[in-house]
Amino acid sequence: MNNIKGFSSFKKIEPILKGWSSDTKYYVETKGGKKLLLRIADISLYDQTKAEFELKKQVSVLGVPMS
Repeated sequence: MNNIKGFSSFKKIEPILKGWSSDTKYYVETKGGKKLLLRIADISLYDQTKAEFELKKQVSVLGVPMS
């Protein structure tokens, strides 16, 4: 995990065991106080995951709640 961009700024990393996807998820807090969701997926799912993320961004602008 230490090869992730910005890893040196992470002060807290907690696994998230909830959710429907097969992604590995972590709650991250940085030394600067940012709270982040880190999702790690299989590289073979890159195109599918990217398309899903783009769709979620569009829906988020509309104010539709998502999980």
